[in-house]
Amino acid sequence: MLDCKHCSFFKSYFAVILVTAVAVRFFGEYASAITVAVLTGIPTFLFGKSLSELGYREFLRGTVWGVAASAVVLPLFYFSFKTSSFSLEKALQSLPFFLGIAVGEETFFRGFFYATFENENLIGSWLTKNNLVSSLLFGVAHALIYYDPSAFKVFLPSLVMGWLYERSGSLGAPIIFHCLADVTYQFARV
Repeated sequence: MLDCKHCSFFKSYFAVILVTAVAVRFFGEYASAITVAVLTGIPTFLFGKSLSELGYREFLRGTVWGVAASAVVLPLFYFSFKTSSFSLEKALQSLPFFLGIAVGEETFFRGFFYATFENENLIGSWLTKNNLVSSLLFGVAHALIYYDPSAFKVFLPSLVMGWLYERSGSLGAPIIFHCLADVTYQFARV
């Protein structure tokens, strides 16, 4: 039986899917703001988690990890698929929207999840229980929110984001990677 500490996350998880699905479907241009408000508000206001508990610490270290991982991984992704013409203007314009999405999702799926559940290594130090389970939940949430089973493909990037969080000790690393991955993805036709 799950104790109340664990129930708090799972009850919130289903509320997040419902609210985010409605936001994406009916309030598209406000989806980023709604995502930030709901996905950061639940752990901080509803469950009283501090920003430090949620991973908002070690910002310099997180920035270095996030930028370095993005510089290595994202060009490989971008050039491995057919791409639409890249537009720096379009990328910069989309940055605030995707930053909001990244802050909300990483706060909930990495920060809140890791602050709620005990972690243990599954495969050396490369794959942990929290990374695997939070990434599965992340993928399922995307498939349900977008009414598209192929949206589960975010599972693999989510493993990278979880690994970055664990290695850097900062939510800054997965937020940067997540945001830049979303910006990059808008130019890739998978």
